[in-house]
Amino acid sequence: MSIFIVLSKNQSQIPKKYYSLLELTQSVESVIKKTYTSSYWVKAEIAKLNYYPKSGHCYPDLVEKENGVVLAQMRATIWSGQFNDINAKFQNITKQSLNDGMTVLIRTSVGFHPVYGMSLQIVDIEPSFTLGELAKEKQESIDRLIKEGIFHSNKQLKPPLLIQRLAIISVETSKGYQDMIKVIDNNEWGYKFFHMLFPALLQGEGAIKSIIEQLNRIRKVIDHFDSILIIRGGGGDIGLSSFDSFKLAKEVACFPLPIISGIGHATNETVVEQVSFINKITPTEVGYYLIQRFHNFAIRIQNSQNSVIEKTKQISLFEKQRLMNISSGLKSMSDSLIHANNSTLANFRFSIIQSGKTLLDIKRNELQHLNISLISKSNKVLVTNKFRISSLSDKVRLLEPHNVLKRGYSITLFKGNAVRNTEELEVGDEIETLTQEGKMKSIINEIDNN
Repeated sequence: MSIFIVLSKNQSQIPKKYYSLLELTQSVESVIKKTYTSSYWVKAEIAKLNYYPKSGHCYPDLVEKENGVVLAQMRATIWSGQFNDINAKFQNITKQSLNDGMTVLIRTSVGFHPVYGMSLQIVDIEPSFTLGELAKEKQESIDRLIKEGIFHSNKQLKPPLLIQRLAIISVETSKGYQDMIKVIDNNEWGYKFFHMLFPALLQGEGAIKSIIEQLNRIRKVIDHFDSILIIRGGGGDIGLSSFDSFKLAKEVACFPLPIISGIGHATNETVVEQVSFINKITPTEVGYYLIQRFHNFAIRIQNSQNSVIEKTKQISLFEKQRLMNISSGLKSMSDSLIHANNSTLANFRFSIIQSGKTLLDIKRNELQHLNISLISKSNKVLVTNKFRISSLSDKVRLLEPHNVLKRGYSITLFKGNAVRNTEELEVGDEIETLTQEGKMKSIINEIDNN
């Protein structure tokens, strides 16, 4: 502690005590050491894991929230040796690595450093607590989907009989994805599939966002696909918590195309798998399922073909016999009718010939009268129109500009065009006047539009 002397208003000296920052932080450090003498079990959420692979140390940012509001926040430390043991134990029980967003139960001691401030030293994490929290979150997602009435939405879609055009959400280097592609592309029956990869993260930080982004991309070209495959494979049971997310499960449940999941694990189904149109344990099982749909369709086609052939044979035999009976009956009836009506047909033929001759004579006379009338009327029309054309020609000739000028009129031009309105002109414009004998040019000094 130090003393600082200040002068009051009456110039008397007043000593003031003060501490250096180091003294204050050392005092706080001493109080914390005396107060927090053991380790404590603390429930918190890992806001950010902050793991550094190079050093092996981990510096988690721990928070406690309520309705999205941060109520408490503190920095923690897990040294490299302890982190490897803790993470391995955590993976063995939960089948997942420590990651952002997890709620954990940690055993920690409270520490304070004059330079680095207050922090928690994590010495242990209870995996079973996190497992319970994950199970709780999973059940909450299921309950919420059921409450909103969308849990079975994707399952109720009706895919085409042949699912051929596939949008695949996976990692290009995933073994499960590669195995599934081999199954459908190299099938021995030669069934053809069109498939396009939409690469996404399928576990760990950013998986939920990455998968949803690819679903949104597919939605923009949805008419090009029959179904969506979510293929994971090769990752074991680690990192499956993303597939229990309500946000991701809702996107899958509400998607307008059937979604087939092949996430590749043998534990309980994730929420995404439960709301998918259909779920298969492995990616290769997805491939076999698609091929089986082709088989089922091929069997239906074969059965239909056999049925059509058999029915056609039966109809053909029946119709052949029926036609033979009809043919025999027609022949017998025709012979009888021909024999009975020979004389009638002869009389009818003679009557038709006589009537035809009479009708031809009548029509020939009518045509002659029409021809004479047409010639007469045509001549009258020609004479009348010739007179009208001559009259119109005289009128047009009188209206020619040359003849108009002869009658004492003149034509005023401006820039080669006839002037019809004084509003087209301005003072100072040069105009040209044509008469019968010649032309003159003038400059406008005044315009009277009235």
